[in-house]
Amino acid sequence: MLALMKRLTNSVFGKVVVMIIVIGMAFWGVDSIFNLVRGGLGANIAQAGARGFDPNDLDRRVESVLRNMNATSEKPITKTEALENGLIDQIFTAETARITALGYGASLGIASSTDGVLAETRSIEAFQNPLTGELDATLLRQRLQQLGFTLSEFEEQIGDDLMIETMQKGATSAVAAPKVLSDLQVLYFGEARNVSWFLFDALKGAAPVEPTPQEVRAYYDANLEQLKQPERRGIDLLRMSAEDFLGEVEVTDQEIATIYEATKSERFSAPDQRTYAELLFAERDAARTAFGLLAGGGDLNAVRGATSNVLKTSRSAEVADVALRDAMFGAGKQSGAMFGPREVNGQWMVARLISVQPGAVKPIEEVTGVIRDELGGERAQVVMNEKMDRLDEVVSAGYDLEKIAEELKLPVMSFAAVDANGVTEQGQQFSLLGEAKEAMAQAFRLGQGELTSRFDTQNAIFMASAREIIEPSTPAFEDIEDTVRAMLVTERRDSAALAGVNGLVDRIGSGATTFEQAASAAASPVETFPQSVTRATAGQFAIPGPIQQAMFSTQLGKVVNLATGAPNTYVILKVDTIEPPGEAARADIGAEISSATENALGQDLIQALQAEITKSMKVRINDASLAGYKRTISEPQ
Repeated sequence: MLALMKRLTNSVFGKVVVMIIVIGMAFWGVDSIFNLVRGGLGANIAQAGARGFDPNDLDRRVESVLRNMNATSEKPITKTEALENGLIDQIFTAETARITALGYGASLGIASSTDGVLAETRSIEAFQNPLTGELDATLLRQRLQQLGFTLSEFEEQIGDDLMIETMQKGATSAVAAPKVLSDLQVLYFGEARNVSWFLFDALKGAAPVEPTPQEVRAYYDANLEQLKQPERRGIDLLRMSAEDFLGEVEVTDQEIATIYEATKSERFSAPDQRTYAELLFAERDAARTAFGLLAGGGDLNAVRGATSNVLKTSRSAEVADVALRDAMFGAGKQSGAMFGPREVNGQWMVARLISVQPGAVKPIEEVTGVIRDELGGERAQVVMNEKMDRLDEVVSAGYDLEKIAEELKLPVMSFAAVDANGVTEQGQQFSLLGEAKEAMAQAFRLGQGELTSRFDTQNAIFMASAREIIEPSTPAFEDIEDTVRAMLVTERRDSAALAGVNGLVDRIGSGATTFEQAASAAASPVETFPQSVTRATAGQFAIPGPIQQAMFSTQLGKVVNLATGAPNTYVILKVDTIEPPGEAARADIGAEISSATENALGQDLIQALQAEITKSMKVRINDASLAGYKRTISEPQ
């Protein structure tokens, strides 16, 4: 058929026939098929309007997020881990929201200008020449290559960021907090209150609680489930780390001496001092002339037009200007290194490195232990890597924990029976089981004697097995009678204390006794603050959070009680005064409150904008493409 069509189009008559066929297809609606193809998602995972992203775009975003996270994380996260903990889905959701906003902006005709993208790029310090402070095209390409971006991709992302920023500014640019709303906030934060309080021991003078044997037994029978001991398991644990193999490696004195000589200037020396000339000029042209003269080896004294010409000697940490510090103290910088011209506080700076004074070097005797430990640790890690391969082999062979430990020449550590939280019946906890919490958790899901998977942590590898299983059970009454008695006494004392303090508050509230009389009866002095406090100043008085909350949520003259954490002891608190803020106080906090209110309103409007965008833009998602991308992570080729 295709061959026939090709032959037809080789003649005028054939072309006419093809045109008739195409027109007929359009008449009968066949063009809807082509429209479906043109309007479909294609290779995109998600699309909103004219904007979408494909698996490569998503992967680039995932790489960027992980790179930023791992730069400051003690334990780097892999793509596989990101997929398992739901981070990939979160990034996908964020990217979908982003292209939804971009698609909406495009539908309104919003677009970033070339000048705007260029200005934004120039403002990024990472792309600026450390000497001139201006955009460096070579540095820009190097940085983008490190980040995995092409120049066009980077420009598109900057443009997209500017588009979203423009829409957000458009939604919030005319926001002004209504005066009535600001006034309410000023009244709320400027309101000053003072309170009185005293301490009340709710069981002071009360008879001791002494339940009878029959009451203790009845309490036991009524709380069998509460008294039941959880399932406990005796855990056998295998721990493997590089430290276990330090005895199998050797570090010679000659190796230590070689490493010392190669690294002493960088690692075992005090910071060096450097002398550099720092010159300031009123005009940029004068600074450029001086830069050329000094870069060519000219004499400092030959420089003309400088408003300041100073020799400085300092260490790297003493130079606050990051760009100047990098130029004078950066790796490989030697005498003659130049900096500038760069504008600093309205003047143009030029600097030249004059000399380097190395810091004092520690003798080898002081650092031998450090080098030996580091080199030994590295070699022990190599041994451990080999042992890990052997571990995988013996696990695949079906060895039990004892046999695995014997093969690796490691001990098996046995722990007394613990519950799922690692606590023995006597309340003891083992830090090593806490370190191996994932292996222990799986040991509680497997049968007795079954071996867990291998769990790798930052410091060690763990495997475990349940040596014994103790089923949940309630101890016999005779074995825990004293414990049951103590629980019953505590429960009754707590109930009596709560009833006592609630009764006191009720009596004060009804007028049966006054606040001062209650304090006198409790033999506790009434205390108050030296002055009224506001919500903004309460922190200056170190007022505990619960008391702050009670101060500002309780009506004038009302009495409340607050637990102190001490047994049976409460704070009895009364609000004495409530003073609205005066004119001076209103003026003092009014501007700040108004700004904060406007910011809050702006955030509300941005959320409303996002909701409107989501409502008006249809987002299409290719679930199969997303699943395929996830498979490239979970099932790497």
